[in-house]
Amino acid sequence: MLEDPITIGLLLITGIVALLLTLLLFKKFLELKRLNHLFWAISFLVLFISGVLIILLGFEVLEEDLVPVVAALIPVCLAIGLYNVEWADKKYWLYYTIYSVVLIVLLTLARTDIFLPDMKTMILLLTHIPAGLSIVIIPLYTAFISKSTEWTSVFFSIGGLLISIGGVLLAFLKVESLTPILSQAEIFGILPLLLLIVSVFFVLGIGLPSKWKIDIPFL
Repeated sequence: MLEDPITIGLLLITGIVALLLTLLLFKKFLELKRLNHLFWAISFLVLFISGVLIILLGFEVLEEDLVPVVAALIPVCLAIGLYNVEWADKKYWLYYTIYSVVLIVLLTLARTDIFLPDMKTMILLLTHIPAGLSIVIIPLYTAFISKSTEWTSVFFSIGGLLISIGGVLLAFLKVESLTPILSQAEIFGILPLLLLIVSVFFVLGIGLPSKWKIDIPFL
């Protein structure tokens, strides 16, 4: 269990924000039956559970083999939600969901010795890069090109960029063929603050644009 009060405090605040978003998004899904709300709720539920596990079990839990899979779920579900809310009629979200499910299954199998290290790296990159690019580019596209949302969707892009960076850093720790960008201690040191900042940007990015808006207290 973690002992540093600052780290615990940051993770607790992040957990509260993530849980609040999960409940509000799921409530909105039940009301409107829009799948983007469901996929986004899954992302923040994973974020909430991750924070709780870190508090209870310490950062050692991030050394588990399932970390790359869990780290992929957050950006992947965020991306699926964006494709669904913007182009539901063109089924882009369905094609991307199938693509992501296949890769996450392969990423899970990559925990075994079925794949060579280079293949594991390729699967990791094919999972994270499209998801990360999607959650950064789509909100920018809707704000400045299609004009389907206000400029405030940019906050979603910023949160997406930061969560993608965090997910890649964690995933790199588990891929033997890659040299981590930062040391394990450095990643664990910045992670709690990074997660809190990410949560704040997603609150703004989901709570402010009128097309995606859910009723968030104080916004």
